[in-house]
Amino acid sequence: MASARQISCQSINLPPDLSSRTEKTRKSIDICAKLITERNGHKEVIGLGLNRPLTIGRNPERSFYVVADSSVSGLHCTIFAVRSPSGGVIVSCQDSSKNGIILNGHRIKKASIILMDGDLLRIPDSLTFTCIHLWKDHIEKVSVFDPTPPPHPARKVCHIGRYVVTSQCLGSGSFATVHLALSMDRRCQVACKSIRTKKGHRDELAQVMKEIRILMGLNHPNINRIYDTQEDQNFIHIFLQLCTGGDLFTYINSFTERNCKMQEDEVKYIMFQLLKGLSYLHDKSISHRDLKPENILLYAPGPYPRVQIADFGLARPKSYQETFNVCGTVSYLPPEGILALDQKHLGYVGLPSDCWSAGIILYIMLGSHPFDFEHPLESCNAWISQCISDSQRGSRRGCSQNYLQTEARLKQRIVKGEVDFHPSLWTNLAKAKVLVNMLLIHDPSERATVYAALENPWITDDLAMLEDAYRSRILAFLSPADKI
Repeated sequence: MASARQISCQSINLPPDLSSRTEKTRKSIDICAKLITERNGHKEVIGLGLNRPLTIGRNPERSFYVVADSSVSGLHCTIFAVRSPSGGVIVSCQDSSKNGIILNGHRIKKASIILMDGDLLRIPDSLTFTCIHLWKDHIEKVSVFDPTPPPHPARKVCHIGRYVVTSQCLGSGSFATVHLALSMDRRCQVACKSIRTKKGHRDELAQVMKEIRILMGLNHPNINRIYDTQEDQNFIHIFLQLCTGGDLFTYINSFTERNCKMQEDEVKYIMFQLLKGLSYLHDKSISHRDLKPENILLYAPGPYPRVQIADFGLARPKSYQETFNVCGTVSYLPPEGILALDQKHLGYVGLPSDCWSAGIILYIMLGSHPFDFEHPLESCNAWISQCISDSQRGSRRGCSQNYLQTEARLKQRIVKGEVDFHPSLWTNLAKAKVLVNMLLIHDPSERATVYAALENPWITDDLAMLEDAYRSRILAFLSPADKI
């Protein structure tokens, strides 16, 4: 395990070797976005590489792009570009200055924001940068008459309460869309989840209201927080904490693209946060019931990220009670949930189900998926690549005969199979292996609780360092309203 200082210093700043690179070196990096500014009558273009943070400030030792103006802090802000779950790129800016930054005319302080294509980022009393995305999210054609590629529509804004909601869509589902918005009170960006309140959709609306009631009562650094709700004749708007680093699945995949794997220290730090968030929920007898890497968000980009559990649409209060309503994603369901899918008289309990899902996530971060494979001993890289390929083809969401056969084999392995720890992946992970086995016990009454998981030696041997990193990297940066 890395020392507390090592973890704490894995900040969003550029590593020393990167901050001293020349512009020629930066040009050799695969550029996915650029910042354009004008200084002393000359246009300057700064390339932004994927997972290559760019620092801007007055101090040459801390900043790649140096701005000598007195209004600029030593390290004013850091710009990141990471993969978007939708296939494009997320460009974000973390303000670390005294004076803040100005995004499209709105002042932002001590927050991480998303920079969209064409956004104007200004340092007060200094330079203005235009953000240009070179990689963009894929846009589906609606009809054969659409241009290729379809143009991005002009952005619009509307005012909802004390929020400015933009037309920039961050995601969409069957009956909800998520847009980027700005909170005028908090001086930060938020996510606005808008749900259409159509007649005849009472069940869906009831589900939304349940999610709102659950989220309104939660306040924890590792749970995506709801700030406010607004309702009109056609929509319910939920204003949520904005996470700018993408999701855990995409983060794991970023290692796959570099042909490497997550280090045990970082996996442990992420798992520690996940267990802390789950213990907070389970203390309130709330189960998430759809825990998976896609529903775990990175609050901001960078190594050793702060993570947040999100998407509480399937969450259940009083989850110590048995339920016969099975929900979630098959790959992360426990054996009792799989059996209840096909045998309607069987039920299962949500709290142990969350613990099983946490065990699957831990296994994925360290190796691959313990059950979701077609060939034994598949690596994490092979498993993730297959997931992405299947998602792009839609096969895992379709009803083809091949998909049904694959899902049937997956269910059988979950119910009857044993977890395989191949020596090539697990030889040096003995203590982690014990925790995985505790969380993936088939009998839910014998399965480890989140509290037992937090007391496992894999965690407790480094507890002091984990707690120190948690305080210095997460608790120290919470606003008064976000503190526990």
